[in-house]
Amino acid sequence: MNDLKPVKVVGELFWSKWMNEFNTKFNEENKKYECTIGMLSDAAAEALKGLGIKIKEKEGMGKYIVGKSLYVFEPVDKDGNKVDVEALGNGSKTIALITSYRHKMSAMHGAAPSIKKLIVTEVKTYVSDGETATDDDDDSDVL
Repeated sequence: MNDLKPVKVVGELFWSKWMNEFNTKFNEENKKYECTIGMLSDAAAEALKGLGIKIKEKEGMGKYIVGKSLYVFEPVDKDGNKVDVEALGNGSKTIALITSYRHKMSAMHGAAPSIKKLIVTEVKTYVSDGETATDDDDDSDVL
């Protein structure tokens, strides 16, 4: 059991669909849900490192972590109302409460992030490939 105080961070969600379905693209046997939080500030990254979590970094996502769980992630809004994961696109803003836990690969990969709470503060709507975001305004005169 980890006695370290949880860390509250601000970031952006990426690949949100894996929060309520298994990502079997690289591992057909995957039985965990995933929550990727990116665009973490330097201060947030340092606080998470204090929990033993290794921070990853990738162009377009900045500093990020991936929390994994046997249970579906259930993000809420500021009022505590459930937010539909299907509506969350990359870049949706979130505040997350994170702790960490040790596992058999911790010596090599660091402690695993455990995302205790996700509060969505701004939804960026997911648009699948081939679809375009639409607007109700008539833009027929826009060149």
